[in-house]
Amino acid sequence: MTELDALARSLVVLGSEVTSLELGGRWGKHRRAARASAKLYAALHGGGELVVADRRLSLRAGELAFLPRADEHVIRDSAATPIPRDGSACVGMQQTAADVWVSAGTPTTRLVVVDLQVDHADAPWLALLPAVVHITGEQPELGRWLADTLALLGRARALSPSLRETITASWAQALFAEALRAGAGTLPGAEALRDDRVVAALLRLRAEPERPWELGELAAQVGMSRSALAARTTALLGEPVGSYLRRLRLDRAASLLATTDAPIKVIAARVGYASEPAFTRAFVRARGTAPVAYRRALRQPDAARADGAKDMS
Repeated sequence: MTELDALARSLVVLGSEVTSLELGGRWGKHRRAARASAKLYAALHGGGELVVADRRLSLRAGELAFLPRADEHVIRDSAATPIPRDGSACVGMQQTAADVWVSAGTPTTRLVVVDLQVDHADAPWLALLPAVVHITGEQPELGRWLADTLALLGRARALSPSLRETITASWAQALFAEALRAGAGTLPGAEALRDDRVVAALLRLRAEPERPWELGELAAQVGMSRSALAARTTALLGEPVGSYLRRLRLDRAASLLATTDAPIKVIAARVGYASEPAFTRAFVRARGTAPVAYRRALRQPDAARADGAKDMS
């Protein structure tokens, strides 16, 4: 597995929704940008045109278009079909199953649409990706796996929820890795994104955020000078590596506060703080509330539900 594959795997997929569309005649839809999302269009039969970020691409059978940030776009049967903003050209669309929609007329195109909910908070590199990655069956990186998974997604309603989630999570990781490789060579920071040493350094930080990292030590581990690593990570992250490390620590602390009963002092040590007061100050600056209050606020809904259950008994 390459460093870019590992970076893609670090992106957390929170959920997914798979929809199958059977389309005939003229069809199309304008989609606004969706936050914390990614979108995939897979053409099983027929095809259409996708317009995103002033780019037009033809989507043919056996191909897919991946939008890693779910930017604003239009998907339609052809350039001859006008689609107004927030509008649709689909005629007589009917839902025939929980995840299947069919338009009027004899179907000529079958699309599988996968909507992914993604935790973007710890992935600043997403801004460096192209708006769309067009992947064909001939690409050796995906090969037969692409065709087989397309068929599985096309039968998504016949799969168990857990298997469907596993498939779409694997797709997300593979597609984000492909998008990382495709890169956006003209954008600021893209050179850092393509540098395996920079990616390796970020992965080390993610794996052990509690460790008392020194920039010089980290640079030596990945074979770079301290100044070069500092410059490239800042270009990629949009902030110094020290700030990024603090965010990693406090994000992990927030997760521990939400999911464990560990004392605050223990959590502070687990995420790399030498004392509870130092951790509390950092947490308040980042989250606007003390760790104890943060935990209490998270658990209030659970307490309310428990009280409601008592009232009903």
